[in-house]
Amino acid sequence: MRVLNVIAARATWLFEIADLNPKGKSIFPEIIDWLKETYDFDKAPESATDLTENKGLLFKEGAFQAREEMFVSVELTVFNDGLVANSSSSTDDTEKFLENVVTSAVTEFSLTFDPSMIRRKLYLSELNVRLEQPLGNLNPRLTEFAKKLSSLCTGVASEPFEVGGLSLWSDVTNAVYKVPPFTIERRLNAPFNENRFYSKAPLRTDEHVEMLKELEEILTIAR
Repeated sequence: MRVLNVIAARATWLFEIADLNPKGKSIFPEIIDWLKETYDFDKAPESATDLTENKGLLFKEGAFQAREEMFVSVELTVFNDGLVANSSSSTDDTEKFLENVVTSAVTEFSLTFDPSMIRRKLYLSELNVRLEQPLGNLNPRLTEFAKKLSSLCTGVASEPFEVGGLSLWSDVTNAVYKVPPFTIERRLNAPFNENRFYSKAPLRTDEHVEMLKELEEILTIAR
């Protein structure tokens, strides 16, 4: 398995934003301008009331220096109950960005923060990868099933069917946080012989990569 590129690496910190400012200091619109200038966001809210449909302040197309001589593209949304950040690097870099945002804002505007304020941290990783083993290896009967489907679609499908995806779900019927499924599926409009797959997981980027490696080991053993 090889990672071709990172589509998205999201980190979410859930906590009461108002707790950063217990004395109710007036920090708008100054903090919006500060965020825009500090992280070079091309798109930023015009005011504190310029909210998205999800009631957040959205900052897009910014840059953050994750390490020496390496800047990553970042996005930030500020909600009443937390912060959501995205990068196309890794969840580790995204979380470094969030840490920098909070600690720098605390210093700049004399706010209050303690890591214990964070109730929960959530992650989402989206990757484009190349698999060396077909998903049909999970069970040879799946391959036979695909062959039968292909025979029934003769004259309709120009190419035979193959197992193209796998997903693992958690029952979120009564859950407050709807955990997204772990999925891996063929990339749309990518020839099968390129073995390109899209995968999404509610994990850190490095954990996501390790799970995909383990899956490919299973495919190898099952062959």
